[in-house]
Amino acid sequence: MKSVMDIAKAEEQEEFLKLSPLERMETMHDILMQIFALISKAEGVSEYDVYTRYLKNNPRHYERSSR
Repeated sequence: MKSVMDIAKAEEQEEFLKLSPLERMETMHDILMQIFALISKAEGVSEYDVYTRYLKNNPRHYERSSR
């Protein structure tokens, strides 16, 4: 028998997959920006600093953004 968390996760996944590709990208971008905001508040730095650190720690993204 599935737990309540597993059922909720499956429902959220179904809802996400119903979105258009553009809506999925926007949703993931919004989530990433919320994560950056939480990290910046916790560390007492700007969101920009957290974002640039993320880019430097993920070379795949850094190469694209530095062009």
